[in-house]
Amino acid sequence: METVIEREAPEEWDPGQEAWNGERAFYTKEELDEKVIVPTVVEQDLKRIISDRLEQCGLYFRVFSRIKTAASMEKKFSRKEYGEDHKIQDLIGVRINVYFDDDVDICKHIMEHTFEVLEWSASDRSEDEFKPTKLNGVFRLPEYLKTQISPATWGMCIDDTFEIQLKTMFFEGWHEIEHDMRYKGEELWKDYPGFSRFFNSILATLELCDKSMVSLFEDLGHELYKSGNWTDMIRSHFRIKMGDAAMYPEVVQRLNEDQVQTVDSIAKRVYKTSKPVLVDLLLRRTRRVPINVNTIIALLNDSLFHDSTLAAIFRQRDVYNDGREESVGESRHYIMNPLVRHDVFRMKTWVNGSRIRQIENPSAREIFDRASQAIYSWVLTKYSPLFPGAPKEISSWKADILGFHVEVIYRSRELFMKTHVRHIDPDIGGRIWYTDARLMPDEIGRIILDVRNGYAEPQSEHISEEGTVMFFSYPGFYKSIVDGVGVMNGIECYNRRRIVREEQIPAVVHAIRDPENRFPVVLIISASTEDGQMDESWLGQFRVSDFTRTVWRYAHVFTCYEDVGRGILRRLDGEDAAAGEAIPQMIIFWADGERDQYGPEDVANCSYGRHLETRDDTRTYDIVHGGQAFYHQIVTDLREQNVEMPVDIEEID
Repeated sequence: METVIEREAPEEWDPGQEAWNGERAFYTKEELDEKVIVPTVVEQDLKRIISDRLEQCGLYFRVFSRIKTAASMEKKFSRKEYGEDHKIQDLIGVRINVYFDDDVDICKHIMEHTFEVLEWSASDRSEDEFKPTKLNGVFRLPEYLKTQISPATWGMCIDDTFEIQLKTMFFEGWHEIEHDMRYKGEELWKDYPGFSRFFNSILATLELCDKSMVSLFEDLGHELYKSGNWTDMIRSHFRIKMGDAAMYPEVVQRLNEDQVQTVDSIAKRVYKTSKPVLVDLLLRRTRRVPINVNTIIALLNDSLFHDSTLAAIFRQRDVYNDGREESVGESRHYIMNPLVRHDVFRMKTWVNGSRIRQIENPSAREIFDRASQAIYSWVLTKYSPLFPGAPKEISSWKADILGFHVEVIYRSRELFMKTHVRHIDPDIGGRIWYTDARLMPDEIGRIILDVRNGYAEPQSEHISEEGTVMFFSYPGFYKSIVDGVGVMNGIECYNRRRIVREEQIPAVVHAIRDPENRFPVVLIISASTEDGQMDESWLGQFRVSDFTRTVWRYAHVFTCYEDVGRGILRRLDGEDAAAGEAIPQMIIFWADGERDQYGPEDVANCSYGRHLETRDDTRTYDIVHGGQAFYHQIVTDLREQNVEMPVDIEEID
């Protein structure tokens, strides 16, 4: 498969720059053409999803689509007032034309259960006016398709939505004429009411044709029911695409006998069943079934009639597989569930350059260059075997191959870098891993790093036995930046145990209170031994140094003597509260202002089911107690808090 690498706009490109005329947004065709990039795969995937759903229930339809051109968007911006509260919502448009008037509502119901709907609007018509029957729906783009579109798009008063337009085939033929010659050309009719009235009569005829076709088949179906022609009655009544399979002779016999013996016969109940009910039953099937007279009666019987004779016939015939075409095309028809994100690491932190060797007080430029190089080196190491054409030096580029995606936006002069990568899980089907990162200066010139790492998989009613924390993992570049460049989150990060002295109390208190601090602060307060040493015997096998090396890239760890610990608590809670605290204890100050406190009994009574992935043992885990268990429990709590904490990194998408 050929890999295409798309180089993006040069550094002068500023996706956040908007052209405003007062409160009104306006962009030139050139701006829109440069910044709004929608790959054709987005349009094609939407068409495929819609077609699959409509084919599954046998509707007669046609689907058309388009991506709005830059010229069309420029005209729209010039003609209407768009701004932050009113954005273009039809960047991608899909038109579904159905053959029967009553299928419009059925199709509307299907789309509402396929995508996230924001609103519907219908044609406004007075009693003496006729217009094409048209229903417009605005839907949220699926997340995986939104990420395919250039990020600059969302800064151009364009919403992350698409439009679906529903119409009948009769009106489709005249829709474009009506739109161009009437909706856009009102001046044509202003002084010629006779011609406008004549146009209305044509549209009225088309509306009558739509409704007459449904009535025709309904009346025909009723006559076929009265004559006992069950096969043609079903075809006429439901008006969906069916295979040519003949009705099983045993089924015909059962319907004929029941028609004579029962007032509320099975055949009558089939005829009384509405088309939306049948469509809903077809859509509920986890596997697409061949649609014919036998499967239709089987579906209705399974859900509504529960006739034991029919059930036995269909079971013996294996009705839902009878007539199935085993093909590659058939295998792709399945129930599609949206992908759900599961973050396994989140962080927003200041990269301060404290670990850059041989440079004292590095500039923002030097810090950005080191951090961006760490991210880019990670991208190349991981993905260059798939994309051999990837630039060796940092630059903006984008590449896709089946199951893999890389996008880098790099604007060196602005100290801005953003990356988004995705790849399929080699072991677990349906799972996609993603990593997002962004480097940019804040309002006071500090270089801020946002990181989001995780996986997405289809939504399921079943809860996975694998917890999120099992997958807790930060990308390699985050480790490189923390270890080799240095970060600060409330206070500088440090990979060795820290004993707080009295003069350092203000710095620790600041880290705990700092609203920008995303690192939990773990404070371990211990009493002194007789010889003046710190007595950490209450922690048992909880080794502070090992614990610090494990969590230091996402949590601060401090130890202190009792007098310093009470000094910190006095600053935080007041004199009386500090005096009442039991010592020794461990306190975790969470980023949201909450805290957890643990004493010797908590450590001694702790037990934990520890996984044994690295041991040649038939068991999957063992139970540890005391300080060893306490160590695993606190690490787990810190990791769970990391993936659940509210940070602003969602905007990376």
